[in-house]
Amino acid sequence: MVFLNIVHTTFRPLRQLTKLPTINAKLDATRTYVRWASRRPVAIVNEDELYEASDTTRETFAESKKFSSRKSRGRNSTEKTAKTAKTAKTTKATNDVESLATEKKKAFTVLQDNDKIIRSLMIKVKSRKKREKNDNIALEGQRLIQDALRAGVQPKVVLFSNSADIDKLNLPPKTQLYKVPYKTIQLWSTVSSSPGLIGIFETPNIENTAPADDALPLTIICDNVREPGNLGSIMRAAAGVGCEKLILIKGCVDLWDPKVLRSACGAHFRLPIHAFPVWDDVPALISEDSNIIVTDSNFKDEFVSKYDTDMLQPSLGVFDADPESLKSYCINEDSGTETIESEPTSSFKKKMADLLLQLPIVPYYTLDYTKKETVLVLSGETEGLTFDSLNLLKERKGIRINIPLVNGVDSLNAGVAFGIVTFEIKRQFIKKQSTL
Repeated sequence: MVFLNIVHTTFRPLRQLTKLPTINAKLDATRTYVRWASRRPVAIVNEDELYEASDTTRETFAESKKFSSRKSRGRNSTEKTAKTAKTAKTTKATNDVESLATEKKKAFTVLQDNDKIIRSLMIKVKSRKKREKNDNIALEGQRLIQDALRAGVQPKVVLFSNSADIDKLNLPPKTQLYKVPYKTIQLWSTVSSSPGLIGIFETPNIENTAPADDALPLTIICDNVREPGNLGSIMRAAAGVGCEKLILIKGCVDLWDPKVLRSACGAHFRLPIHAFPVWDDVPALISEDSNIIVTDSNFKDEFVSKYDTDMLQPSLGVFDADPESLKSYCINEDSGTETIESEPTSSFKKKMADLLLQLPIVPYYTLDYTKKETVLVLSGETEGLTFDSLNLLKERKGIRINIPLVNGVDSLNAGVAFGIVTFEIKRQFIKKQSTL
């Protein structure tokens, strides 16, 4: 019995092997059936429910359009770019047509770095000697150029780096315009950060500039002012206070020096300026009955003993006093008017000091400046007054005015001292007009 079970167990798998070909045959038949049988249905019972009645061909086409090929997308992008460029070109052409009138007036020439034209133009205005020889000046920046244009000064050449700067200027049609790189303008500029705009003008005649309608009867004479910043400050204050004229004696710094131009801020074109006459020409530029005074900060111990407290009263009117009565305020009565230019420097300085002490000295606020025309002589801080100026002051019975200082300060900047005195003069005129 056991033996039969073993035999039966051994042959059972062999019987199953005979069934495998039958299974494989059925699979082959199924696969063969799939190949030749059609899957298309004979009829659809609920066709109206499955499909819409409307035609969907266009929608299908629209959907397929979203998945267009890369080539089509590239073509569409190219067409869109071309269309945008065409629109921008049309807009630019329209803007060019609108500004055609102004562009015709402002045609310019483009120059490269270190072009010989630039060098030739800038060398002519670089130094005082070159400016005087070529009769040209250089104005840098919008403000100075506009001030010159308002004064009627015509530019010859304008160098610029940005076209927008030219559009802001009302330049004459004949002005030569050169567009140059900014670094080239910076190379020739006199400031650390150039505004990128330089105008070259013919040196104007500013002696005939009309004074302001409400100008004060005040003439300023600058003697030996050699610091550009000081001269520019004096000119600016003179224009601001309303002086009648400004005289720059020969020996002062150049009127058209770039530093003077910047610190003056356009004062060159706002009042009459007589540039660099000698002292022999001064009497013809001032009235004979004018009061001549000179500012002086050297109010030291030698003047204290000669100072009268009555002279501290405001509006004392020293100019109307008898010159002989002012001798009590003089320390040295020697004339000292002989020519001393050939004498040694130490002797020259001593006689200059003696001559200076011949002039009475009073505080600036004690005088009445409203009675006559005033001529104010202002000297430089380091050089001081010249011998010729002191001679004229002594001949015309001039007076020294002093600005009292404290805390050990012995002098003031020339521009500051000038502003203090001139606006005191203006204050007196305003006060006098208010009482009329």
